[in-house]
Amino acid sequence: MINKSNSRINVCLAQTDPKMGDLEKNIENHINIISSAKNKGAEIVIFPELSLTGYFLKDSVYDLGVDINSDEAAVFQPLYKISEELNITVIAGFVEKDADFNFYNSTFCVSNGKLINVHRKVYLPTYGMFEELRYFKQGDGFDVFDLNGVKISVLTCEDAWHLSSSYIAVNKGAHIIIINSASPARGITAGLNKFNSTNMWEELLSVIAFYYKCYVIYVNRVGFEDGIGFSGGSCVINPSGNIESKMDYIEAEEIITELNLNLLNNERFKTPLLRDENLNLTLKELESIIDNNKVK
Repeated sequence: MINKSNSRINVCLAQTDPKMGDLEKNIENHINIISSAKNKGAEIVIFPELSLTGYFLKDSVYDLGVDINSDEAAVFQPLYKISEELNITVIAGFVEKDADFNFYNSTFCVSNGKLINVHRKVYLPTYGMFEELRYFKQGDGFDVFDLNGVKISVLTCEDAWHLSSSYIAVNKGAHIIIINSASPARGITAGLNKFNSTNMWEELLSVIAFYYKCYVIYVNRVGFEDGIGFSGGSCVINPSGNIESKMDYIEAEEIITELNLNLLNNERFKTPLLRDENLNLTLKELESIIDNNKVK
């Protein structure tokens, strides 16, 4: 578990290349990474979106779905076990199935062998190369869960592009927003030493961290599926909006980074945007917008 008493947390960002549709192989890879990360002092290991299955799954979603609240969750027992044995927190992406046979693009958090939280991706991109709404049902909220006094919220890829998601998370108390992703590499501009999509991600992450005064951890995948390449570029943005650590593009790797919660405390004191936020006003304006749209 996280030790908040020293206000520092060691986090491993695992920028992986999942084997599409191979749950057993991906679990094995996760275990190897978790074990290595623990040896290097990590308290949390974070994997990308759908890290246990791969992304462009199409009809194989049906075969890979797991009802995590049933006996089917036994398939993840090796991850629960290593989490307990090493006293470490694991955040990983999987295809979730519910009792009514709906499927979700989900992310679980297991800490010390216990399931702490499951986030179901809310905003499912269905445009261009993306077709998530064909296979997945939308989640219905953004939870904030507690790890020994540190409050964390998980957003999955497209969730983060809707700034209301981060707004909800921090106003529910999140200190850290974790964004796991399977973002393809798109666009090249002369003189820019990164993909256009990566540049847009970094700008977005900085805005979220700076204006909401939280740590933002972005974990993206790498590798290729159906001829589409994923860009990597996982990073940690501090509450000042600056990149504290950053991983390579394209290559699979892991990095351990230390988060200093004192910086979060200092930034929120200097610029108390969250303290001064008027939620009642926001609610009133949103209700007005909804009512006006109903009239139309």
